[in-house]
Amino acid sequence: MDKLKESVESIPLPKDLHIRARMGVSQVKKKRKKTWLIPSVATVFLASSITVGAAMNDNVKNLLWHISPDIAALLEPIESIVEQDGIKMEIVSAMQDEDMAVVYVTMQDLEGNRIDETLDIYDYFMSKGRSFTVERIGFDATTKTALVRFMSFNGSSTDNFKLKIRSFLSDKSVLEDVTFPLDLQDVKEQQTELLPDDTIRGSGGEGALLEGDVYVLPAGKLNIQTQLYDRMRIRNIGLHNDKLYVQTEWPANNAIEHGEFYLVNQAGHKILPIVGYSYGRDEQGKPIYAYNYEEYIFDVKDINIAEYELQAKIYTAGQYVEGDWEATFKLEEMRGQSVPFVMDFGDWKAKELKVSPLGLTIIGEGDATETEELTATIVKKDGSHKELKSLVSFSDENQVKLKLLSEEPLKLDQIKSIMVNGFKVNF
Repeated sequence: MDKLKESVESIPLPKDLHIRARMGVSQVKKKRKKTWLIPSVATVFLASSITVGAAMNDNVKNLLWHISPDIAALLEPIESIVEQDGIKMEIVSAMQDEDMAVVYVTMQDLEGNRIDETLDIYDYFMSKGRSFTVERIGFDATTKTALVRFMSFNGSSTDNFKLKIRSFLSDKSVLEDVTFPLDLQDVKEQQTELLPDDTIRGSGGEGALLEGDVYVLPAGKLNIQTQLYDRMRIRNIGLHNDKLYVQTEWPANNAIEHGEFYLVNQAGHKILPIVGYSYGRDEQGKPIYAYNYEEYIFDVKDINIAEYELQAKIYTAGQYVEGDWEATFKLEEMRGQSVPFVMDFGDWKAKELKVSPLGLTIIGEGDATETEELTATIVKKDGSHKELKSLVSFSDENQVKLKLLSEEPLKLDQIKSIMVNGFKVNF
């Protein structure tokens, strides 16, 4: 498992991570991603925060203990293995505090090559929490084993925890700077049509946040393709009210493969869509609720469109595997220590501070949508300092919870004080 160990240890904790976790989600099925529209929720956690279960093989056990024996010693072991159709899921570690839970899972293909270094958990369920993230953080090609990290927010409890994986993707690839055989200076003005609300599968971009009717081009008859990827085609393209509309058709009911479209000139200047809609059309071109159409809308009012070219980044997946890998286990909660803390951040006010081995949590009231400058420094009794910058934020109406994560487990008995934006809090 040396390759897996190296890949895990090489993952840094991003200093600019910001997760906005909104309450109200109970299960996850990934929709077609449009990272040009909605930045995918980054996931991060201390790669050392894992424990060793009795059922783990020696290679996995040695890997996890080498990462961090200190944190492993704090946690209860887990023994849970599920195998279906030659694919084994093993719960190798888990922990939680009052705000979040983290579960480490290995996925191994015992019979074929359905799991690789591009593994992407597509449809999954976690019984506790109201917002979730998942990320593959390591892969060992020799044993065809991937290490996956699940995170659950706002749902910690000592009750049994259920994790279910229903499908995953692999053999993924990305086609960069895909071009299309068309000249934008030849695009003509067109009328748009109202898209019924019950046909929209998804939307994104700044324009998607505005209330109002959705207008798209009528069903087109173009058949513009690229040699690099022949499963998608441009069906219509037109101008309306200083907006460029690009209508694309994808494989029917395929919510997996997707693209990010943009305009680019010879100087390399890129223009992203202001809004995009995912919807469907039947064989007669009538709008329906499906995945097979996406329409991208660009603001071209202040540019010479003839100087630009339409390009795309296209994501493909060679394998889509369905199954039912389910495990139920118990998470022991690691409670932190609370200290008084009052600070006015303008739009919100802090009233409490908690510290656990996972990091620092600031609790308050108000609207904490702008928290990019929030930092904290742990001052240890030996005089050393540890800065926390990676931020996870939760909000529920007027309540605010901000969690600054630590790259390695915090030992509470070693903390002397905490500096929050330069303000000292004795611990």
